[in-house]
Formats: sequence, structure tokens, C-alpha cells
Amino acid sequence: MNVFKKPIIRVNNSNKSSTSTNSDKSIASKKQRDGNLPTLLTITPQQQRDKFDELNEVESNRIVDGLNNPGESIWALTASISKRNKDRNRYSNVMPWNETRVKLPVKNEATYSDYINASYVRLQIKGDTLINRYIACQGPLETTRNHFWSMCFNESEKQGNDVVIIAMVTPLMEQGIVKCDKYWPELGETWGFHSQNLEDGIALEDLSIKNVNETYDANDDYLLTEFELKSGLKTKKVYHFYYYKWADAKVPPSIKPLANLSRHIDEVKQASAASPENQSVPIVHCSAGVGRSGTFMVYDHLFRNGEKFHFILDTNPTKDLIYKAVFQLRTQRMMMVQTVYQYQFLYDVAKETYNGEK
Repeated sequence: MNVFKKPIIRVNNSNKSSTSTNSDKSIASKKQRDGNLPTLLTITPQQQRDKFDELNEVESNRIVDGLNNPGESIWALTASISKRNKDRNRYSNVMPWNETRVKLPVKNEATYSDYINASYVRLQIKGDTLINRYIACQGPLETTRNHFWSMCFNESEKQGNDVVIIAMVTPLMEQGIVKCDKYWPELGETWGFHSQNLEDGIALEDLSIKNVNETYDANDDYLLTEFELKSGLKTKKVYHFYYYKWADAKVPPSIKPLANLSRHIDEVKQASAASPENQSVPIVHCSAGVGRSGTFMVYDHLFRNGEKFHFILDTNPTKDLIYKAVFQLRTQRMMMVQTVYQYQFLYDVAKETYNGEK
């Protein structure tokens, strides 16, 4: 598959509104039969917008606090705005909080920068023991490909497994603009990062990546590439899911491929280690690593298992689980679920999932 070819992205607004209308009718019918519905399913589009505006206002205050009180604030951004790190950011206004940023394995932090634009993310519903962990990352630049793969290897080592899962939810280019640089080799090729990691002081000087297999299923709308990521005597199996039909700042053209992607990733994660504590933590990125990445994480966290979502919603009928999930996300990485359309899309998914329309 030619990943440099611009994917055709079709956003069918008429289909989306029809789906939403059908969901509303089904929910209204169910409400007549069963009485009151969970609050989440009755929140109006205007109320959704108001909640999104509230999230943005809270975040703006955090950023101001982090910039004005860098030595004391938990929202400090000193690493990301440092002069020596600014060229590692794809966008100047999307930065990881110091508290949750991922660090590269450098030999000497005083001499070399451990900065990569990536954040640790943890999502949990209060009262539920299930915790979903992710790493949210910007789309690698040509100059940070070695940083990205070094992070992948190092985080897998810290997790105690030999599997790396990557969900790429952006095309490489949109309307002639590069959204993410191609950071992997073609099938059968191997890239080595010795000189780059030596120059950057990263303690994985013999790191290499080899493309060993590619699988594409038109029904899934994503390309699965398998890599071997090596350093020293260790080899990591990398599963790279490339979902390329999701346009920047928009919502997915349909829910089905998102559902398939979420389930497939979970299958690989469950098989990556016997103990949940050692399972591979998915690395999710789009272009900035906030809008589509955050939306996918909320989907994966709340809606992957429809029956479980139905149960949780029925046992927490007054909670707005979407607002709470996005609020949690933004305490760990700014701008997650970036647009109001992405935010409202999650409420549409909630209705469809609750009704069993998947």
C-alpha cells in the first residue's frame, strides 16, 4: 500500500445526522418503556457545547498557571518550551505537562535532552477496578524518528513485555500538508538509528527497526504492519495499526472501523503478557497527539465493550462519563478531544452503544 498517496476521506454528514436521529428515536422509545434514562443520554447538543467550553476554560487557566508559576505549578511546561526542545515539537501550542511527560532514556540528563512530545495517560471510572493506560504522542517528525522508536523500546522494557502496540489515527498528508512524517521502513527494509542515538545521547545506540509483514483488510479500513524492533540481544514485536481515514479536527466517517480497531488492539494487548500489570500500553498518535488520539482513547475506554458500558451507565445513571473521561485526559495532556465536534461525536456513540447499534 502506498502510504504517501493521500487517502480519500469522505465525511458523510447526511449519514451521520440520520444515525443520530435513529438513535434519538430508539432512545425515546426505550425511555417510554423503561422510564428515566441515564443522564448521559439526555444531554442536549447545546449542553454538550457548554460542557466543552467549560473544559476549555479550565484548561486555559491551567496553562496560565503553568506558565506563570513554573517552579510550583503541577501544570508546568518548562521542558516543552525550553529552547533546546522547541524543534522537537510539531506544533508550538501543543505541549505535554511536566508531570506526565514521557522521558527518553538518555545517558546524562544534564548533557542530553530526554524530551519527546508524549504523555502518559490513565483512564478510570470511579468505583471500577478497570484502568486503561495509554501513551499519547504527536506524530513523529523526520528528525525525531529515532526518539519515537527509542521511546517504544524503552517503555516496553519498563512494562516488562516484548510487545509494542501503536495506533496511528491520521493520514500522513491532508490537503498537501504533512500531518505526520513516515517514520517506518518499507516491507523487508531495516532502518538503524546508531548515529542519531549516539548524537542525541540515547542509551540505545544499536537500535534498529525492520518491517516484516503488512496486512490490509478493506473491511477494517486500517493497515496492520508488523516490525521487529531490536537493541542488543532483545527484540520487540511491534504491531502498527494505521487508520488513515480520519481527517484532522473531524470525527471518524463511521463507528465500525473504530470499533474494529479498538477490539483488535485489545486482543493484541491481552496476549502481550499474562499479567495485566505487564501488558503492552498502546501508543496512540495522530498529528498533534490530542484531538483524534484523545477521541480514540475515550472510545476505547468507554465503548469497546458495549455490555460493560451499558452496565456501568445503568449503575451510574447521574454521571456524565464522557465529560469525566475528557476531564481526566486533559489533566494528563492538554487539548485532548480537541474540537466540539469530536466531543459531541462521543455522545452520539454513547447513544448507539447503549442501544446496541454497532
